[in-house]
Amino acid sequence: MIEVIVLVLYSIMVLVVGVKLYFRADWWLVKVDRVLPEVSTGKAAVYAILIMLIAGVLEVAVMYVLQEFQLLLALAFPLVVGLIEEGAKLLPYFLKKGDVLRRWRLTFKVALVFAIAEAVLYGIALLASGNLLGALLRIIVVMFHVAFTSIALASALGGSPVKGYLKASILHGLYDAPIFSVLAENNSLSVLMSLLGFGAMVYTYIHINDAFEIVHTIGERAVEERKKEARRFWEEKGIELTWG
Repeated sequence: MIEVIVLVLYSIMVLVVGVKLYFRADWWLVKVDRVLPEVSTGKAAVYAILIMLIAGVLEVAVMYVLQEFQLLLALAFPLVVGLIEEGAKLLPYFLKKGDVLRRWRLTFKVALVFAIAEAVLYGIALLASGNLLGALLRIIVVMFHVAFTSIALASALGGSPVKGYLKASILHGLYDAPIFSVLAENNSLSVLMSLLGFGAMVYTYIHINDAFEIVHTIGERAVEERKKEARRFWEEKGIELTWG
């Protein structure tokens, strides 16, 4: 019984932090949109579909292997999901070459499409089972996927892509862990995983500012550099440009 109570409390925490995270991420998105190059949403959707298929196949395979070991499934599977999904979402950043800002924008869009598609699929399944609250919760917390990827990308922009990937994977795994800990039927484990999961949520919320600030700063510098290049080009032709 206690694991059910803990899980309910954790779900409420997820809802509260998820709503706050949504508004904070939305505020930053408006800012970074002004300084980042445009990227095709269609291309991001294609990437998202491919990585969802890859992640889905790998996760089903791991779950099949671990299905007979409830404790191991409860402890290991959330981290495995984190490693698989965060790695899959980062593929566009590492597969594409060229401007890091364009790669960041593409990867971010992929993460957003991935998150929305996953929320819709889970929402349909939950609605079909009569769980309206669960379906609404999945939609509200969609920004967690985006936040994890943003934190990973911030480290990648800072020259530590592996560190960023592992950090995002651990945060993702801890976020999922309380749900899977119920499978172990261990009250102490459920409480511990819920506390760790809440810590991961708070860390994500606090550091989302840093993650967006890095790319915004780089984007602003790139805009200023393009202005300088344009000014030099026209000055060579005897035309003086000014920006407000």
